[in-house]
Amino acid sequence: MNCCFMVFSSFATANRVKSLLLKKHDIKSEIMQTPGEIKLKSCSYCLKINILHLDTAWDIVVRSGLSSKGVFSADDFKKLK
Repeated sequence: MNCCFMVFSSFATANRVKSLLLKKHDIKSEIMQTPGEIKLKSCSYCLKINILHLDTAWDIVVRSGLSSKGVFSADDFKKLK
């Protein structure tokens, strides 16, 4: 699979990153609840994005002063960032 999950603590943050990806870079993503295979202590939402766009998405998070709980592979759920 060519996708990864960028995890956020809130739907609002995930939606903000999704909007910025689409508006500034024409990159599409999907908001979903974080898969249960990704073991986190609280509920969360994630963006499912093509792994080719990971660096761009991560840059948006950092430059916007937002925070992410991490980025995980959609194949094996290993943490990438």
